[in-house]
Amino acid sequence: MQINGPTSRIGIALTLLIGLASMGYGAYSYTTQSAALDSTVEVTATVTDTSVERNSGRRSVSYVPQVTFQYRYEGEQYASSNVYPGTLGKDFDTEAAARDVLEPYEPGETTTAYVPTDDPGDAFLEHERSNKPFLLIGVGVLFVLSAAYSAIRN
Repeated sequence: MQINGPTSRIGIALTLLIGLASMGYGAYSYTTQSAALDSTVEVTATVTDTSVERNSGRRSVSYVPQVTFQYRYEGEQYASSNVYPGTLGKDFDTEAAARDVLEPYEPGETTTAYVPTDDPGDAFLEHERSNKPFLLIGVGVLFVLSAAYSAIRN
């Protein structure tokens, strides 16, 4: 099997740019996720709504659990809908799996929310990491390697 990458200079540059952008966004997402997890304060939040958002891609469908909740932090009232920290939360292959995440969160009930001290408007409910930033970085590395291989080959 032969791998054919881009052959023109513009194609190589574009592949390199996509790879670097993917790696950069993955690193940014990991950093924001880590910052959110490392500097949080627990507060009591009231769940106001739950839903599952359906995301359709070209080849796949994913489901993202959404929980809207209100909370107070340092005397200010906030609202958030982040179940997970950072810019790249978890998504699920089935709607049922996403609904399972929502099970402990009923509208009108109270729960614990985690408030990042440096960004109190971005509270979240599940104090756990996502592997999506690493996947994004890995895809970026593949694009960069493809561009490098094509540049050397040509």
